[in-house]
Amino acid sequence: MKKKMLLALISIVLVCTVVFFMACDGESDTFDENINLSHDDLGVAPNAEAIKGIDAPDASKLNATSSELSEDAAVKEAATYLFNLANDNLSKVNYYANYAYGSGVASVTSMNMSGSMQVREVRIKDGSAMYMETMGRVVNGYKNDTPDKNDSTVLGLCRELLDYGNRKYTPDGSTFYVQEGKSKCLLSGVIDNFYTDTAYIDWDKCDDARSMSVSDFMKEDYYNKSYVEVTSATINPSTIKNASIVYNEDGYYEIEITVDVTTDALKLSTESTRESANSDDIAYRYQTIKCQIWDCGLFKQYETYDSWEGSLGISTSPILSWIKLNGYSENEWHKTFTYNKENAPDYQIPTSVSWAK
Repeated sequence: MKKKMLLALISIVLVCTVVFFMACDGESDTFDENINLSHDDLGVAPNAEAIKGIDAPDASKLNATSSELSEDAAVKEAATYLFNLANDNLSKVNYYANYAYGSGVASVTSMNMSGSMQVREVRIKDGSAMYMETMGRVVNGYKNDTPDKNDSTVLGLCRELLDYGNRKYTPDGSTFYVQEGKSKCLLSGVIDNFYTDTAYIDWDKCDDARSMSVSDFMKEDYYNKSYVEVTSATINPSTIKNASIVYNEDGYYEIEITVDVTTDALKLSTESTRESANSDDIAYRYQTIKCQIWDCGLFKQYETYDSWEGSLGISTSPILSWIKLNGYSENEWHKTFTYNKENAPDYQIPTSVSWAK
């Protein structure tokens, strides 16, 4: 999902610029900005049952702390050790769910145009089963000199091209089922939690589900070691610029990591995105990771802030064929976790997954 979201954020105005002559109006609409994360145990400490089988942090590796970003080797070692431990523990914990939201702005300065998109995701792991539901919606399309004024043509066309919903499910960690759809699936309206608002998407109007092996699924969405990980990035002291790590008395560590985008830290996602974009130069401008990790070794919250730039190959029509335009995007992504299954009635794998066949 993340690859598609980031690529969409770059392409959103590039596509619209090329086909701007098409008449397709749209009205301004947004997801609810007041996202409620105080329900279903989100952000609450895992109970004793939830942490069975995971690896607890080795306290001797967490002695070096810093409240400010530091290049000190010991601080970078401590931050990356705990981050990678929490990432690995997601594959070991029996149950977890997260609610995620993201947003981004893409610009083509030479064309004087920009646009923005918002994305929501729910992910549930229960034993060997995994269920994910994601929705993305274009919320703005405008000229750079009038950022407060939506251009209805740009907005409408971008929505037609880029609005999407999808759901992905594996019952056993072996075969994945994926159902996808674009604007034809989505119904109008402002939503608080799309996952519990079943009226917001009409799955019957989406594409039929397709099946694939877990290895193909991981390759398509550029997972590295596990399809439950929060990042495929290679995070270690040699691939980051600096880091901070402090302990919060409420029972969790706070970590910030500045990724060195000149290394191979983000190689997997970069190569995958270049292939999808028919581009040889799309690259990260920067990436910052911020997270809160419970002292048991599980994520409380996870955030990324990053930017891409480069060219995008666009097949506009048989007449115009392939062209390349340059642009950049600024993006952010937030996840909040729960591990206490009995206290999360909204975050259960749906009882009916008859579409996955």
